[in-house]
Parts: sequence; C-alpha cells; structure tokens
Amino acid sequence: MDFPIGEIAALLAAFSFSMTSLFYTLAGRKVNAIISLATSLPISGVVMLGVHQVALGQPFPFSASIDRWVYLSASGILAFVISSYFMLTAYQDIGPRLTMLIASFAPVLGAILAWIFLGESLPTHALLGITVVMVGIISVVSQRSPQKSDTLVVDMRRGVVFACLGTLAQSTAFVFSSLGVSDGFPPFSATLIRITAGIITLWVIVALQGNIRMVLSIFNDDRRTLLLIIGAAVSGAVIAGSLLLLAFQFVTVGVATTLSHTTAIMLIPLSYIVFNEKITPRAVVGTVIAIIGIAILFI
Repeated sequence: MDFPIGEIAALLAAFSFSMTSLFYTLAGRKVNAIISLATSLPISGVVMLGVHQVALGQPFPFSASIDRWVYLSASGILAFVISSYFMLTAYQDIGPRLTMLIASFAPVLGAILAWIFLGESLPTHALLGITVVMVGIISVVSQRSPQKSDTLVVDMRRGVVFACLGTLAQSTAFVFSSLGVSDGFPPFSATLIRITAGIITLWVIVALQGNIRMVLSIFNDDRRTLLLIIGAAVSGAVIAGSLLLLAFQFVTVGVATTLSHTTAIMLIPLSYIVFNEKITPRAVVGTVIAIIGIAILFI
C-alpha cells in the first residue's frame, strides 16, 4: 500500500487552516479585514521566497507559463482577497467555528464548478452527498439561540451571508488552482504566484482607500496584533496553502478538499478552549454530518 501523502497533506492543511482562523479572529478585534490581509500576505510572500529558494534553487518561478500565471493569479485573488475578506469579517460576526462549518460546503461547490467548466465527472451519488452536507450545515446555522461565548459577538445574518460569499469565492479558487498545478507544477511555485497576485491586488485597494500609513503603523504600534498576523500569514498562505496544493498532486480535488475541510471539526475543541464558546450537541452532530456528506460525495 502506498504511503498516503496526499491525504496526510490535506489533513495537515486542515489543522493549519484552523490555526489561521483563530489568529485572524483575534487580530480582527484591532484591525479590519483588509488591513489584516494587506499586512499578513506580504509576510507570507517573504517567507515563501526563502522556501522557494531552498526547495527549488531560485527565489521565484520565472519560467512559469502565461497560462499558469493566469490560472494561479485568479486563484490567488479569489482566495486571498475576495474569499478572505468575507471570511475574516464572518469570523468577527459568528466566530471561526461556524464560519468554517459553512465553508465546508466549498468542496460541493468546487465539484459542481469542476463538472461545469473542467468536464470532471460527478458521481451518481452526488445528490445524496450534497443533501447530507446541506442538512448538517443548516441544522447548526438554524439554531434558534446562537451560542454566544465570553469573547465573540454573534451577528448571524451578516456572518452567514459573508461566510457563504467567501465559500463561493474559495470554491472557484480551487478550480483555478487545480488547473494551475496540473502536470506536476511545483506547489511552492504555485503558492508564490498566488500570493504575489493577492499582494498586488490588496495593496492597490489599500492605496485607493488611503490606508497605507495605517498598515505600516502596525509594525511599530501594536506588536501583539502583528504577532497574530504573522502567525496567520505563516500557518495559512504558506503552510496550509502549500500543503493543499501538494495534496492536489496526489489525490483528486474532491478528496483533497474533503479532508482539508475537516477544519470545522478541529475547531470544535479549539473554539471552546480559546473563546470559551458554548458547543451544543446539535452543533457537534451537525458538523460531523456535514463532513460525512462531503465524504459521500467524493469518496
């Protein structure tokens, strides 16, 4: 039996994503989503330049084709700018656990988009899997009394809408990533291209908003927030992003995204520990049902 490199990489990516969501949630109490992202993504880029040099012998994938640049840049903007903005805002409204539970629908949307645009086959039991995922998510989101914690303020309406929009953007990013890493393109190179596209886009937005000085002030005025953002930068775009792209090269998009979205399960104990969030049995069961639905869809 072959060593399950792809599966293990996807599970490690899930844990890294869970840590990223915690870091961003804590940092988001001091700075808004765009400022957090505009600060963290350049840090990710600097780290990835070093990793790329060590792993591949050059600081940047200069030989990448135009097609890869288009696919991976689109993926980077969708994932690191659009999806991240909605997700970071949702973290503050409904917390990282519920946000990531809604995001667990991303593999379903990714499979549908891959079926439409890439011609990938959709299993005959796909409808059952999609239904199970939706039942799990809805059973948690529709609780009459949102479970507040000592440190999270619940704004269900905006939080759920933003989490859904972020999930849609992330699903589309998965499809572009799959195209970008085809034929064995190095995951580190793909990650660096995605980050570069995200940095350029974010800093254009920051400049248009006139917030460049505000972003730069974080490095001098708020060391705790800076450390949280650094943690998010390294655990998210660098570690989790590279692990997920590595997984795409060894397993299908469906399997990789299924395992990477066990983040929702990992965040159950983490949210209780970090935020003292009250976790109901219904929340646990609904989360597990959603992940089972994803497994039915792809495995």
